[in-house]
Amino acid sequence: MQRKTSIKNTDIIFDETSRNCSLTEILTKRFEGVSILEKTLDDLYDPYLMKDMDRAVERIHRAKEHDEKVVVFWDYDVDGVTSTSLLVHLFSKLGMKVSYRLPHRVHDGYGLKKYFVDELAGLGVTLIVTVDCGSRDREIVTYAKELWVDIIVTDHHHVPEDMPDDAQAFLNPNRPDCSYPDKCLSGAGVAYKLVMAVAKKYFSYQEYLKYIEESIDIAAIWTVADCMLLTGENRIIVTLWLRQLKKSRSNGIRQMIEDKINDDLDADIFWFLIGPRLNAAGRMDTPYKAVNLILNNSETVHDTLRDIENLNTLRKSKTLYHTESALENINPEDNIIFYHSSDIEHGIIGIVAGRLTEKYFKPSIVLIDEWEKYVASCRSPDYFSLIEILDTYQEMFIAYGWHRNAAGFSISKEKFPEFQKKILADVNAQDFSEYKKELVIDKCVRLDEIWFRLLEEQNVFKPFWMGNTKPLYLIEDFSPEKIAFLWKWREHLKFENRYGFKIFGFSLWEYYEILRKNWALGLVVDIAEDNFWGQRGIMLKVIDIIV
Repeated sequence: MQRKTSIKNTDIIFDETSRNCSLTEILTKRFEGVSILEKTLDDLYDPYLMKDMDRAVERIHRAKEHDEKVVVFWDYDVDGVTSTSLLVHLFSKLGMKVSYRLPHRVHDGYGLKKYFVDELAGLGVTLIVTVDCGSRDREIVTYAKELWVDIIVTDHHHVPEDMPDDAQAFLNPNRPDCSYPDKCLSGAGVAYKLVMAVAKKYFSYQEYLKYIEESIDIAAIWTVADCMLLTGENRIIVTLWLRQLKKSRSNGIRQMIEDKINDDLDADIFWFLIGPRLNAAGRMDTPYKAVNLILNNSETVHDTLRDIENLNTLRKSKTLYHTESALENINPEDNIIFYHSSDIEHGIIGIVAGRLTEKYFKPSIVLIDEWEKYVASCRSPDYFSLIEILDTYQEMFIAYGWHRNAAGFSISKEKFPEFQKKILADVNAQDFSEYKKELVIDKCVRLDEIWFRLLEEQNVFKPFWMGNTKPLYLIEDFSPEKIAFLWKWREHLKFENRYGFKIFGFSLWEYYEILRKNWALGLVVDIAEDNFWGQRGIMLKVIDIIV
């Protein structure tokens, strides 16, 4: 095996002898243990294997029978948007009195609050179903019970020791007393299991299969968005989604992807097409627009889609501006990177934190200055546990929550200097030198060897995502005819070449001056089919570069 250091300071690991092996041989060995066989809805686990599922279905049945007012309460990101759409559509189809409520990203932050319970109780609501939140809201759930409001929690986040025991049902495959076989479901995946269980109670078998098949696209969107491992049920959900994406039940989703996709679909369609738009609504304005886009099948969906496109354009420009600002103002020598601003939007602090972590391969914390407090979003590489470090300082936070590699908290300005000083001292005392980002190349190829036969071999193993990532190829001694910025954003690059391949480098803008002076490059790429204007071709996405 050979190693070379890339322009991003990544170890590129490759085996020159891979030229002599077929891609099928290479991927069969790498994908060992990941089933690539055809799957159907019958291969999904019985939803009643999840702890409290019977209690949840019974309480929803009672709400239906007694004509109770039900509210779905959700997170403001795409997980909440998709989960809410799943549940609201089903409850409406069953003739229930259902509505939905969300926290405002800026004014309310994440999760349930007492004033939400007061508001809903005052409107006569007797059942709240949370999606993608609630695992840490024990006190709020108990408070709601005192007001005769039942709460069903559906979530997938880390479960604390003080679980919400007063919940009418607590659906989370990660709770320690839950024996559900698949622990990797997204928040929308948990909501989808609830949809399966309720639909099974009310529909005939054929109606049930038809309904959950039509609903699977909404569940799959966030399975990809939340970077869940594409194994087990997640792989089944996403595979079935990609088969019927063009036939989505949602008019809004269909119009969003109309004329923008080809038959060579993969899970990354979320990242470049669906996800940024659905997320832009909640990041830059209100996620209600994203829910309306999914649920509303009337002609007004055109106006909603136009608004969301405009918000996505704004999101891209703001993200680029603050990423550039962060790169100019941080101390990259620290083992944990801090960047704070008074004018950065709440909706993009997580994106900027992710960009910093990707570049420096270190944990990062990006904060927005908000009156008497800071609100933070944190990201970290796999080698660093945000859960463990933030648990150490939890008494200093106003609120916080997390995954292992993505977290958020708010802290008073009074306590922040002490927090920053302590966490910098703790993390800087650790030795991160042994940790370096690595990219393992599947196959070394020449540019003239990349053609449809290679693509067809690759596609047998789709879909690709976390846990079974897309094959990476190393093209050595690549000499571009020209390197230029792609479109007007000056964030992405294109590499013109004599073979006429479309070769794009996304988010490589900061390396432009270095690259244009080096004409012997090693490109790390993945490949996909390109069907622009009906002309079949190959597109290469540059992941990293050896200069």
